[in-house]
Amino acid sequence: MDRSWVHASRITDVYENGVEEFLQSAQRNATLVNGKYYCPCNCLNVRRQSIELIREHLLCDGFLKSYRTWTWHGEVVNLSSIPQSQESNVYHEDRMEDMIDDIGEDNFKSAQVYDSLKDDSEKSLYPGCTRFMRLSAILKLFNIKARNGWTDRSFTELLELLHEMLPEGNMLLTRQEILCPMGMEYQKIHACPNDCILYRKQFETLTKCPRCGVSRFKVKDDDVDEDNMKKGPPAKVLWYLPIIPRFKRLFANVNDAKNLIWHANGRKSDGLS
Repeated sequence: MDRSWVHASRITDVYENGVEEFLQSAQRNATLVNGKYYCPCNCLNVRRQSIELIREHLLCDGFLKSYRTWTWHGEVVNLSSIPQSQESNVYHEDRMEDMIDDIGEDNFKSAQVYDSLKDDSEKSLYPGCTRFMRLSAILKLFNIKARNGWTDRSFTELLELLHEMLPEGNMLLTRQEILCPMGMEYQKIHACPNDCILYRKQFETLTKCPRCGVSRFKVKDDDVDEDNMKKGPPAKVLWYLPIIPRFKRLFANVNDAKNLIWHANGRKSDGLS
């Protein structure tokens, strides 16, 4: 399909005809969710809109010129033919709505949690922001935290600072609770600050690590009373995600499930391995 119309003036017939051809192609090939498609105007393919609203956006605001490979609208891409420098631009959005739809409402702890996350995935980070939604923003920040080993305290301080720096009325959370109710079961297990043991099974009732002798709980410099130590918060906590719920999440999406079992069902076997 000819795409030169994208750079034409929006008041010309060339541009208007190009928009109509694009919309027809999207309706034939793109995935329809709740009667909506991703909008490639200033919405940056983050928000889903009706065809009528997409047409209005494209005619009034223009087409996203950096969106050259129409993957969100049914175009199949051969990644092996794309230069490595361009691959990162092909799949650049989180598609949080699809992820939540794949998990399904029944798999969340409550309908309220599902509705809250659904709302956060569609809510702009701040008034006028079209690139980041509330949920995608906090998840991107949390990924940086995890990769760099930030403490919870330092991450919370960063969230509070960013909340103050962003425009007034921004929706950025100043705590990490949004990550907790994703429907995933989890267990909090106390751990030795030096990573010697987990306080479970035979170590569950101990107050000090049997290997290094460090207290299980946070201790003040002037606190020598062991009973007071037990009342304090744990020095280190491991968040454990049980394997069965994790497998359920991995196989929630049909396409992801096919990729996960490819080595067993799709790979050609020569009988040598």
